[in-house]
Amino acid sequence: MRRPLRSAATSVVAAVLLAGASYAAPARAVPAPEPAVPTTAPTSASSSAYGYSCRRVSGSAVDLSCVIGRSVDGRALVATRQGRAAAPRVLVVLGQMHGEEWPGPLTVDVLRTLRPAADAVIWSVRSMNPDGGAIGRRWNSHGVNLNSNFPDKFLRDSRSGPRALSEPESQAIARFLTLVQPDLVISLHGFSEAVDTTGGGRRAALARTFSGLSGIAPAHVVPCGGPCHGNLTDWYTATSRASGVAFTVEMPRSSRTVRPCGVPGHPRETPIRCTALAAAYLAGRLPA
Repeated sequence: MRRPLRSAATSVVAAVLLAGASYAAPARAVPAPEPAVPTTAPTSASSSAYGYSCRRVSGSAVDLSCVIGRSVDGRALVATRQGRAAAPRVLVVLGQMHGEEWPGPLTVDVLRTLRPAADAVIWSVRSMNPDGGAIGRRWNSHGVNLNSNFPDKFLRDSRSGPRALSEPESQAIARFLTLVQPDLVISLHGFSEAVDTTGGGRRAALARTFSGLSGIAPAHVVPCGGPCHGNLTDWYTATSRASGVAFTVEMPRSSRTVRPCGVPGHPRETPIRCTALAAAYLAGRLPA
């Protein structure tokens, strides 16, 4: 792969994951931790060497589907790949972190029907909180807000978990992103309708570009209701060894209503479809 995982990144993330893997809420068993982060991306259906269970997919834009972890209740977290494994531009789209925020998974469904540019590869995870998604609940089955469970500025409180990466879902996503090292991670949320420009620089510039393409506006700093602690996008932006960045997209409740779209050739779409088209379009234009 174009970006082998750096040993320093592996050791740091592995240490945090191992520290958090022992947590279990009373009377609820946590599934066994996934294997250690592999050193190259999964590329075939024979995936035991990578620590993931993958299968080839034919007849669609998606060519590989991998189980990258399991939720507290044992539901699979599935990452799919579209495009050439060795493509120089890498995008990851995360469809759902909070279980009541429903537009993101539907957006990923549309995204998975699209073919990326020849020099781009897109990985997507429909939901990293399938337990919450199954019943429309914000938290995972431990009552943890997964977007407060990552190591960046982690602060323990009633919803953040006992320690950073204590939850099997955040562990799985942290391993996966550390492996893939995408140029950009787009994390889909709802429902305040904005694209987050927190951090400035290239991160904010890409967020503003995405806002124009997707028709989701404004592009501005999305507050956390106080200092942001333990969120995924800050963590990945701070730790990426490929100078990758991540931002949050807050989709509207009216995501099924047709309205203007900024993707060339698609003047009017629903926010669900326009956001998927915007992600595929931007993937081929990322800094390589």
